Amino acid sequence: MAGQFVPIPDWYSPDNQDCGMAVVDLGGDGTLDVVVLMVDNPPGQNTGNYRVGHALAADGTVREWGPWLQVPDWWGWENQGAGIALADLNGNGRPDMVVFLVDNPEGQNQGYYRIGRDLAPDGTVTGGWTDWQQIPDWYGWENQGADICLTRLDGQWVLAVMTVDNPDGQNSGQFRLAKGLGADGSVAEWTPWVAIPDWWGWENQGAGMTVADLDGDGRPELIVFTIDHPQNGNGGLYTIGWGLDGSGHCVDGWSRWSHVPDWGFRENEGAAIGVLPAASGLPQLVVCAIDHPQGGNAGYLRVLDLDTDLATAATQGAWRILDFGTEINPVHAALLHTGDVLFFAGSGNDPDRLNAHDFRTRVWHYPNPGLDAPATPIDMFCSGQAFLPDGRLLAAGGTGQYDPFFGLRDALLFDPASLTWEPQPDMTFGRWYPTLAALKTGAVVAISGLGADGFLSETPELFDPATLTWSQLPVPGPIPTYAHLILLADDRVFYTGGQFGTDNGMRPSIWDTATGKVTEVAGLYNPESRSQSTSVLLPPAQAQRVMLIGGGTVDPHGPGMASADTQIVDLTAAAPAYRMGPPMAYPRMHVCAVLLPDRTVLVAGGSGMEEMADSVPPTGEIYDPVAGTWTPTAPERVARLYHSVALLAPDGKVVTAGSNPLRKTEELRIEIFWPPYLFKGARPEFEMVSGTVEYGATLSLTTTAAVREVNLMHPTSCTHSCDNNQRLIDLPIASNTSGTLTVSMPDNPALAPPGWYLVVVVDTDGIPSTGRWLRLSPASPSPV
Repeated sequence: MAGQFVPIPDWYSPDNQDCGMAVVDLGGDGTLDVVVLMVDNPPGQNTGNYRVGHALAADGTVREWGPWLQVPDWWGWENQGAGIALADLNGNGRPDMVVFLVDNPEGQNQGYYRIGRDLAPDGTVTGGWTDWQQIPDWYGWENQGADICLTRLDGQWVLAVMTVDNPDGQNSGQFRLAKGLGADGSVAEWTPWVAIPDWWGWENQGAGMTVADLDGDGRPELIVFTIDHPQNGNGGLYTIGWGLDGSGHCVDGWSRWSHVPDWGFRENEGAAIGVLPAASGLPQLVVCAIDHPQGGNAGYLRVLDLDTDLATAATQGAWRILDFGTEINPVHAALLHTGDVLFFAGSGNDPDRLNAHDFRTRVWHYPNPGLDAPATPIDMFCSGQAFLPDGRLLAAGGTGQYDPFFGLRDALLFDPASLTWEPQPDMTFGRWYPTLAALKTGAVVAISGLGADGFLSETPELFDPATLTWSQLPVPGPIPTYAHLILLADDRVFYTGGQFGTDNGMRPSIWDTATGKVTEVAGLYNPESRSQSTSVLLPPAQAQRVMLIGGGTVDPHGPGMASADTQIVDLTAAAPAYRMGPPMAYPRMHVCAVLLPDRTVLVAGGSGMEEMADSVPPTGEIYDPVAGTWTPTAPERVARLYHSVALLAPDGKVVTAGSNPLRKTEELRIEIFWPPYLFKGARPEFEMVSGTVEYGATLSLTTTAAVREVNLMHPTSCTHSCDNNQRLIDLPIASNTSGTLTVSMPDNPALAPPGWYLVVVVDTDGIPSTGRWLRLSPASPSPV
C-alpha cells in the first residue's frame, strides 16, 4: 500500500466478518497502545479474537504485538459487524473492554455486547466477563458493518452504537446511544436510532466509529467511517458529526464526507477507526482495514491526518447537515421571538394533500432536535407573511385550487406562545402568491396574488392589528406576484423590480400606500429577467440602499436562464436610479439572501437555470457592502431550488431548508451555515437592562468586549426567494464607559417598524455576539 498501510502481523484468518479497534493507554505509562479485534469466520461457529499492539506510533507501526486472545462464548455463526471500545467504567484505574457484534440469523438481525473488566497491560481480562446483553430494537435485517465507541456525556458513560443497514437500494448508516452504561453492562436509557445524513454507498464492506473533541468546546464529535464497494474498486470515507449530546444527535450538524487517499483495496471484509491524540492541534485518524484478496486475508493499520472543515472555516465558514429534518417541505419559514423556527407548507405543492385537507405546519425549537406539529386549518401553500408588533405572524392567502391556481381570501395569525393558528377575518380578494409588508404603524399591507377567479388581485388591502380588520387601499398598478417590497424611511414602499414570474409591465417604483401614487425608479438593467431574484435593504438600514440580486427569465417553452449580476440603488438620492453592482461568481435564481450580524450579506442556494439541480452553484457567497466584494463560502451540500428558504438564527448561524423542483418532490434536510465569524475567536457577551424599549429612547448594555457597533436586527420571514421585512438598523453608541454602553434607539418607526428585534453587539474584531430579543414599541399614551 505504498508504505501507507502497515500490516498487522500473524493475521491468520482467511475469511473475516468485520473487525474492531481501540487506542488506549493500557499500561498507564502515557504510551498509547492499539487493541485490534478480528472476527474469524470458519465453517461453523464464528470466533472473536483480539490482540494488543504496544506503543502505536504516528506512522502506524507498533513496537511489539502480543498474542491473539479469544473472547469467550462468542455469539453467532454469521456476523455482519463487530467492534470494541475501552474505558475505565468502574473508576478503579484499569480499563474495561466492551465487545460488540451483530448476529445474522434468518430474519431480523440482532446486536449484542458484553464487558471484559479490568484489562491487564497484555490485554487479558482479570475482572471477569459480563453476560452478553441484547441491544433493543436492532436496526436492519441485513447489515454491512457496525461499530461502537465510548464517551462521557452529562457526567455518565455513554456507549455509542452504529450499524449499516442494507435494504434493497441505498444503504443507510444509523446510530444510537446507550446512556448511563455501567461496568455490569446495564444501561439507564437508550436513545432512538438516528440516520447519519447522506450515507455513502449502496454496498458497504465495513464501517467504524470513534469520538474526539475536535473543536475544544467540551463536547465530543462523532467520526463515522465506511467502505464503499463500487465496481471499480473500494474507497474509504468518513464524516464528522459535531456536538454529540445527550439527545442522541450531533446537534451542530455533519460535515461533508472525506475520502481516505490511496485506499488501494478492491475487496474488504471489515473496518474500524480510532483516534491518536496529538501533542497540539487535531488528533490523527487511525484506520484498521481487512483486505480480502484471493489466497487469504490481511489486516492493516494506517494513521492519517483528519480532514475537517476547521481548516478553512475562518475564511469560508462551514456548512453542516443536521441529522433530523423539517418533516415537511418548508415553503414558508419565520424566526419567532421565542427563538423557535416556524415552517409551514399547507398542501406543499401536492394537490392530493389539498383534496385530503392534509395541511402541514412544523415548529422547531431551535437548535434542539425534534419538531412540533400544530394543526393547520387551511391550505396556506403560497400565502404571504409578515410579523405584527406583538410577535404574531400574519399569513394571508393560500391555495384554493390547483391547475389553474385560485387564491384564498383567508387570513391567520400564528401565536408563538400557544403554537396555534388563529383565524382572522377574510380579505375581500383571494390571493395566491401575494406579498405582505409591515408598515410603520404596525399595520400590514397585502397586495397582488391570484384571486379566487384566477386573475391578479390588484387592489391592496390593509390589516389593522388593533382592530383585526381589513380595509382597501388605492390601486398602484399591477404589482406582480411575490413582489419584493421594502418599507422606506419616508413610510413609502419600494418595489425593487424583483418578483416571481413576470413584472406585469411594472418597473421598480416607490409606492405611497395612502394615495396609490407610484414614482418610477430608473436604471434597472434587463428588468424582464428578475424572476426569483432576491432583494435586500443593505446594512445599515439608515443608508437606504437596496440591492437586487440575480434572478432569471420567464420562458414558457423551457427553463429560464439565471443572471449573476447585482444592481444597487441609493434611495436617498434626489433622483434614485439603479447602477450595476459587483456580479456574483455564479448565476442564481431561486436564490435566498440573509443579512448577517457583521453587516455582510449571504446568498445561498439557487441555480443557473430554473429548477435545474445540474446547474446549482457549488458555494454560497458573502457580499461586503463596504468593500463592494463577494467572497465564496465553503461548498454547500444540498441543492436549494424552488420553495427553499434561508433565515438567520439568534446565534448567528443561517438555517437553509427546502427545495421542490418537481411536484411531490420534497427536500427535508436542514443544512446550517456557520459564517466565518464563528471561527475567529471568543464571541462578545452582553446584558441588556430591559427587554422592551420605546422609540427615541436609550438602551443600556453591559459588556467587557471592545465594541465596534451595535445592531438591531429584524427577524427573518421568507418564502419564494423573498423576505420583505428583514433589516439591520445601526444603534449609535451614545456613551461607552467602564463596560456600560448606552445606545440610541431609532425615533422613526418607518426605519424600524414596531415589533420584536434581535440586539447584537459586534466587537472590534468583527465577531458578533449571540442576539438578544428586544421589543420596540411606541410610547404609551400618558394617563389623563
